[in-house]
Amino acid sequence: MDTALTVVILLLTLLLVLIVLLYFFTQQGFRDLVSRIAVQQAPAAPAPSQRSADSVRRERSVAHDQLVLLEADLAVNPREELFTEEIESFEASRKSIKLCNAELKKMSQWMGLPFDLEWPEIQQRQPKLNELYRKFVEAQIAKAEGTPPV
Repeated sequence: MDTALTVVILLLTLLLVLIVLLYFFTQQGFRDLVSRIAVQQAPAAPAPSQRSADSVRRERSVAHDQLVLLEADLAVNPREELFTEEIESFEASRKSIKLCNAELKKMSQWMGLPFDLEWPEIQQRQPKLNELYRKFVEAQIAKAEGTPPV
């Protein structure tokens, strides 16, 4: 009778160990399943900017260099109005500089003066170009309104 009781106790202990192991393996499977579902249901994180702050600054400096070259050309060859290509170049550079500045601010890489200049600060450094562009814009506005330019 002692051996039968020992065998029953061993079988119950073995059964208890098997139940505990089954419980832990099931819990681990549930945790894996929950984590997979959470990953699938999580909103996609916004893609990090592929460009570094240095590449954005390089692009902005290329646009700024075009404005500086245009200003230098106006200093050497003074004239009363800009050519169409120069106006297009000015507007493309302006757009590029503003976009680059916005991207730097979005990336939290904006350093401010003297390293990063806003568009009005850049514009102040090209007085002849700025003056001729303003004349062009005023002429366009006057043409649209039907009044003679000032």
